[in-house]
Amino acid sequence: MATYTLKITLKDIQPEIERTVQVSSESSLYLLHHIIQEAMGWECSHLYHFTVEKLTIGDLRLLLSDGYDEMGMNPVDDKNYMLEDIFQQVGQKIDYLYDYGDDWEHEIELMAIENDPQYLVLPLLLNGKNACPPEDCGGTHGYQEIKEILKNVQHKEYAATLGYVGAKFHPEKFDKKSALKRFSKLNELIIQYERGFL
Repeated sequence: MATYTLKITLKDIQPEIERTVQVSSESSLYLLHHIIQEAMGWECSHLYHFTVEKLTIGDLRLLLSDGYDEMGMNPVDDKNYMLEDIFQQVGQKIDYLYDYGDDWEHEIELMAIENDPQYLVLPLLLNGKNACPPEDCGGTHGYQEIKEILKNVQHKEYAATLGYVGAKFHPEKFDKKSALKRFSKLNELIIQYERGFL
């Protein structure tokens, strides 16, 4: 088993929103989805899929129930694809799309492959840059508008926007402590996710 260092970058936003994680090469894309959600700070409340060359890989229970197989996507199950099946060399990239309304596009890049140390408890969140956008804020354009409003306390929508994102929200702050807390509960969060299908 190898250890992969992955950089997750949210596309089309400046300054860049990034997270760096270490994961087992034997992790599935299904597990990687949950790792991305917790590392970024998303709420796992929307559809998603990975794009690997011409393959659309996601949770078939969600994609097929919403008819995406009838739209020419022909998705395959993310539980059947391990990272070692996808990533062959450093520098390789794949795409991850979260929320088909806001269209949050992420780039996942393999930064390093290590065969040791084997004592690491994976996955690990190494670092990050900048805050995750709020859910359902209108994608990259909506988030840019929110950031502009928050710069101007005189803006007529300032109070409402601050109420929406929360008083502690700061676009250029990565709350690593909260992210690590989410990571520590990853298994519990996956169990909770799976209960939604019972």
